[in-house]
Amino acid sequence: MNRILIPALVGAICIAVGISAAQGKPNLQLKESCHSALDLPRFSVKQFKKQREQLAVLVLDTRSGDEFLKGFIPGSINIGFKGPFDTFLEQVIPNKEQKLLLVVEPPDYKAVADRLAQLGYTGAIGLLDGGIDRWKDQEPIDSVPNLTAQKFRKRSDQGHIVDVRTTKEFEKGHIDNAMNIPLVDFATFGSTLKKGDAPMYVHCQSGYRSAIAASILRIKGFKNVCNIQGGYKALKDEIKEN
Repeated sequence: MNRILIPALVGAICIAVGISAAQGKPNLQLKESCHSALDLPRFSVKQFKKQREQLAVLVLDTRSGDEFLKGFIPGSINIGFKGPFDTFLEQVIPNKEQKLLLVVEPPDYKAVADRLAQLGYTGAIGLLDGGIDRWKDQEPIDSVPNLTAQKFRKRSDQGHIVDVRTTKEFEKGHIDNAMNIPLVDFATFGSTLKKGDAPMYVHCQSGYRSAIAASILRIKGFKNVCNIQGGYKALKDEIKEN
């Protein structure tokens, strides 16, 4: 497997912006506010799109990585709520005043909004009412292939293999020809990845971080991105068995 490294800057995805939040009313007027879970507006698809067009916002999708990769709002970033959410939210979105539009599983509306407030994130504007299913009914979605370790191993063109675990994890063991770009580098410092036609296979230890990394790569315009389901653990087990 060959690896081609051509320096190219992948800039930071987060924009420093002032604290504001939208009221869930038809006129969509804004005022400075820090919403609690009880009054965080729930936007229709039309309102959600309008807020996104008018403001410097980031769409944060808190569903699991596997669900996110199946279909998501183009340009959104995935940080799964049921996982080490606190740690990676603060790594990937360090600006706690960043305006956020949220895509959340409906049963988790209150829990996600409460957790953001507890962590000091003051820029949450509102939630997509009905979650991703409501969006799918009215608007196109993006997706990223989520390959099993077995399917990945059988691919004749394995392109770039991107391991987003920490340097210490990588040094303990990694796949041949993998390049190590820790997740924090995707979010803040960029990388040495070139946009092109070669497939890019992303993995971490078990799958949580690689879904985040895949979403960032899609935001940055990388088209041929694939996630390796189960991460390094699944890859190592697949290699042992074969």
